[in-house]
Amino acid sequence: SINGLSIDGLNNRTLTVARTGYWEKDLVDPKVDNLKLDLALHYKLTPSTTLVYTYRVGKMDGVFQRGNKIKLDNMVVQNHQFELKGSNFTIKAYTSRENSGDSYNVKPLADNLDLYTGGSGNVWGAKYKAALTAYANDHGGSLTSANLASATQFARLQADAGRAEPGTQRFSAIKDSIIKINNWDIKSSAIPNAPVTGGAALIQKSNLYHVEGQFDLSKQVKYFSLLVGADARVYQLIPDGNNFVDFKRPIADRNTQLTDGSYGSDIYYKKFGGFAQVTKTLFKEHLKLWGSLRADYNPDFKAKLTPRLAAVYTVKEKHNFRFTFQQGYRFPALFEALSYVNNGRVKRVGILPIINQGLGYRDNSYTQTSVAAFNAAVKLAGNTDAAALANRGLLQQAALPEGRPEGINSFEVGYKSVLFNNKVFIDVDAYTNMYDGFLGQVQVFVPIAETTGSDASVIAMVDRNRDATTASGGNAASKGQERYRVYTNAKNKYTSYGSSLGLTYNFYKTFTVSGNLNYNKLKAASNPDLFVTGFNTPNFTSNLSVGNRAITKNAGFNIVWKWQNSFLWESPLVTGTVDAINNIDAQVTYRIPKLNSTIKLGGTDILNTRKIQYAGGPTIGALYYVAITVDGLLAGKQ
Repeated sequence: SINGLSIDGLNNRTLTVARTGYWEKDLVDPKVDNLKLDLALHYKLTPSTTLVYTYRVGKMDGVFQRGNKIKLDNMVVQNHQFELKGSNFTIKAYTSRENSGDSYNVKPLADNLDLYTGGSGNVWGAKYKAALTAYANDHGGSLTSANLASATQFARLQADAGRAEPGTQRFSAIKDSIIKINNWDIKSSAIPNAPVTGGAALIQKSNLYHVEGQFDLSKQVKYFSLLVGADARVYQLIPDGNNFVDFKRPIADRNTQLTDGSYGSDIYYKKFGGFAQVTKTLFKEHLKLWGSLRADYNPDFKAKLTPRLAAVYTVKEKHNFRFTFQQGYRFPALFEALSYVNNGRVKRVGILPIINQGLGYRDNSYTQTSVAAFNAAVKLAGNTDAAALANRGLLQQAALPEGRPEGINSFEVGYKSVLFNNKVFIDVDAYTNMYDGFLGQVQVFVPIAETTGSDASVIAMVDRNRDATTASGGNAASKGQERYRVYTNAKNKYTSYGSSLGLTYNFYKTFTVSGNLNYNKLKAASNPDLFVTGFNTPNFTSNLSVGNRAITKNAGFNIVWKWQNSFLWESPLVTGTVDAINNIDAQVTYRIPKLNSTIKLGGTDILNTRKIQYAGGPTIGALYYVAITVDGLLAGKQ
């Protein structure tokens, strides 16, 4: 905010302006590369028992969107898995190992380019205000509605003087330096030659360990089938000072390296569970019933029990009616639980209570929506402390609830059948999901070293007090404010519902035409919640395809038309409308038996109707491909 201006003869006016940003195309290479390798070794221990080792590795280059945009560069994920399979059991253990390579966060890169070459926000704002004043002095001595547009253009040019411009050697050199430095906040003295504003490097080298087992005990019981299982999962997070930190360290030290080069002790996030499932058939196997009970435990939350009931009733071997009820809980994912990210002067934090200690965003903060309304009123009333105190009633305390797993109760009914001499297949269902404690994010404002409700906390919420200020022009000094984007639970309960219809018709020899239509809807809450739900699903989606797997002995084809209606996309990064999508995919397949090979030639969106799939995402068009699969080269050979 540029404060203390005189415009059209009115004093103490405020202009809200943003610094000149950088285009995404100047900060990231949009190229997408994926390289994957899978290797599996099978060894029969006995005729009915097999031991399998599987190795998977993938290298990824591209752009990933979350709260910020992440440029993935030489990102490598490896997976090692051992599986023991028998006639009535399966035991599996695997580990996934992640290395982010040369990846970086686009937001701090842009911020640090601005700060490093254009100075702090206060420095830039002072140059902007001085340029406005100079322009006014040269054009009649004052700012007016008539000359304000030209004045602001002039002021921006002056404030941006010395800024690194894309396409220059200076810009490239500074960018290359920033993306190699692991500090999104401030300069780290432990990093030689670090820019004074920090860096943008994304350094993640976390590991996942998982083990599970299932045992079919049906032969040990008489009246029903019984399946039991258990699993355990442990995430090992290596603190990087940016995404994940060691919460046992003092707040001021969490983003700084220790003498051993680390950012603290590793963090472990765990979940354990087990289940038992009973299956029973009745009425000469016309009715099949399932019932299961699952228990899950995460040391950071209370244990949860989740039942599931399902039934399928078959009439005349062709008409299948199904019903399902299940209760479930979703423990917060890794980032939802433990994140601690500087997101462009808004710190994004996880749901666990240990993160809130010493920060106060749960019980000593105001909601973003109310702060915005408050500042709009304050600016209209002169942008003074008196105006702030007069409008304090607009501020709403956040009072965020204690974090807990997201709960869901789900009901589904459906019908499936094959009709007209097996030429028509139909599948229709309807569902409703009822959510309790829906997980999402809310932005809140914390008055530094003040208590919400006090005069000082109200004054701290004025935009000009974003940072600490000294007393000036009749306004009191302020310690400023901190802003947090917090993972938390919705206070309202939400219901989603929908239905789908699928049809396939074998209309001539091996030619088929298929189609499906899906409807999905989230029922709005009667009282607005603190955060947007981010349902991000079109109400209607549909596919219609025509194909033949064997138009000749070795050739087949398939053509698919896809459509979805426009919908609102909501996220912390950007909210906007995604236009309707209407495109055609096609594929031709040709088999070469003598070479044990299959060739696939095809494309998605073959007419190149360019579109976006989510707000803030790239515009994409056609993708054409050729795939050759060689299978069974060693079949029958010793």
